[in-house]
Amino acid sequence: MLRPRKRGSKIGFIVDPFRRRQVWYESILEESVLAVLLALPETLWVHEQQHVAFVRDGQQRHHYFDFVQRQARGRIAYAVKYEQDVDDDLLETLRLVCEQVGDRFADEYLIITEKDLTRTQIENAGDILACASDFDFAVQAAVEAVLSELPSQVRLDEIVRATGQGDRARRAALTLIQKGILKVPPNVRLGDDVVLVNRAAGDGAR
Repeated sequence: MLRPRKRGSKIGFIVDPFRRRQVWYESILEESVLAVLLALPETLWVHEQQHVAFVRDGQQRHHYFDFVQRQARGRIAYAVKYEQDVDDDLLETLRLVCEQVGDRFADEYLIITEKDLTRTQIENAGDILACASDFDFAVQAAVEAVLSELPSQVRLDEIVRATGQGDRARRAALTLIQKGILKVPPNVRLGDDVVLVNRAAGDGAR
């Protein structure tokens, strides 16, 4: 069983509604990072606590990456740390892993801290995951169908009216953000008046 072992510890899991599995985290920061990763359109899978062995000072050492995100373009290994906990030891560990193991484990090695996330990103991700957990596939399909008739820049409340499904349509539309069909502008909080990029628009939105 996982036990709290570091500053900001909070053991738990997020149910990933897109991959239908539980993904565990071990701190408040990891919970936030995980939510954001799971809600990204480019995410194919997120694996937690991934082990890698390497050699340091002539001895075999072990390191666990908090998350490895699989995308179509490759895998990214994340060390999730509060900024004040990023030290020379961690940097040297990542350098050695990258040098010795390289792309056999991941294509990129990144440190992510609380400075790399905004409150808006975290809250938007939470909304997207909560709405996707409805598994309301019928209304998702209905929303997607009307998007081809709407402009490339469209407000969320306009999508809801066009679909005629009320709050179910709003929640289905937010789910489509993770699918890459709708896109929220950077650092804009989701709400009924937010203007989304409609990539299913008939006028060729990108």
